[in-house]
Amino acid sequence: MAKIGVIAFSEKGKLLGSFLLHRLEEEGHSVQGYVPGKYAGEKMEAFTDFHQISGTLFEEKDIVIFIGACGIAVRAIAPHIKNKMEDPGVLVLDECGKYVISLLSGHVGGANEFARRVGKMVGAEPVITTATDRNGLFAVDDWAVKNSLHIWEPASVKEISSRILAGEKVGFLSHIPVKGNLPGQLTMEHAEAGIAVCYDRDGQYFPITCRLVPMDLVVGMGCRRDKSYAELDSFLHLVFQERGLETERIGLLCSIDVKGKEEGLQKLAKAFRVGLQTFSASELSKAAGNFTASAFVEKQVGVDNVCERSASLGSGGGRRLVAKQTGDGMTLAVYQREVILQFSETDRA
Repeated sequence: MAKIGVIAFSEKGKLLGSFLLHRLEEEGHSVQGYVPGKYAGEKMEAFTDFHQISGTLFEEKDIVIFIGACGIAVRAIAPHIKNKMEDPGVLVLDECGKYVISLLSGHVGGANEFARRVGKMVGAEPVITTATDRNGLFAVDDWAVKNSLHIWEPASVKEISSRILAGEKVGFLSHIPVKGNLPGQLTMEHAEAGIAVCYDRDGQYFPITCRLVPMDLVVGMGCRRDKSYAELDSFLHLVFQERGLETERIGLLCSIDVKGKEEGLQKLAKAFRVGLQTFSASELSKAAGNFTASAFVEKQVGVDNVCERSASLGSGGGRRLVAKQTGDGMTLAVYQREVILQFSETDRA
């Protein structure tokens, strides 16, 4: 589920924002809403510095929704924009609830999909301007997000999309089985440019290759209280480097529920643009498999192992690639989950 921030500027916008927050929360999303102090209430907290809260939400949330004018939103996010692989999805919803605009990071950030969902919730018409969507064509970055695939070279997306928009056939190959029929713009035959779903970062499968790697690794972590993001990140990278694993394959971070609010773990999940899934001690104790037990850990949190058990549950009982690793008050394990690739009806324009 996504972390979503909503900012409104008027009484009317507050009411629409409050309704939207309730609906999004019902879907299981983590939500926060902000409005000028005189309109605060009904799940909408007061903000004192608009630019400060806009920047905070841009850095911390997966989706940011402005209820107001596009110009306000553009000026608010402009200093914080980085690139399409890092920016959150940004939407603008007018306070009358007639139009919801996908403003930034339509595919990778999920703004296009959320514009459609928000539109259904409030009865607004989604306004989506990305070229592949407007022309009803296959969008490789959108498909990658839907199928939990990391884009190794973001610049290659533009090359693939431009060729599809020009009416050219783009090649496709995958080292993982794919369900569904190939979209009309793709071909299994030789092509000048193509998409390769692979684990080989340097494989040149086409003269121009857009490489997508499955985000099939689930990382389970345990840590002492207040371990910093820098410490956790350094430990994770060290283990992955020693085992020859690519951090781009990380699709989920897991731990025990008492660690769910650890700032270091939250920042780590945010840095990898993945969810932080937590389990209770009772849930962890029921995980099936052989795990590295620790009497000390059991005394502290009520279960004998956090990292392996949480990664096992998060991966749906997947294959263990890295058993429990320890380092300066931190533990880590890596499991591989199954990734099912799918071409849907919406992909086959």
